[in-house]
Amino acid sequence: MLANLEELALEITNEDLENLLTWYPYKNNLQRFGYLMEELEAREDITKFTFDRLNKEPFYTVLLSPEKNQKAGSAGNRWKVDVNIKLENDL
Repeated sequence: MLANLEELALEITNEDLENLLTWYPYKNNLQRFGYLMEELEAREDITKFTFDRLNKEPFYTVLLSPEKNQKAGSAGNRWKVDVNIKLENDL
């Protein structure tokens, strides 16, 4: 998945991202997206734009990999993503 996101970061435009964020309602997925893009050290404009949009309303801690019967704990990142899996990049 990280390889796909890394390729997406090269192709996505600010217009694409702005269009997506105007209608996409799931903050938890935007948190995960922003966190992963930041971990990949993707373009800063992508993470900044996503965080600015997300930060307009309160958002809460989520698990990076949602698991049934598991609740998110504390998160040491601005995205409030509790990293409960090991990230590995194929590239």
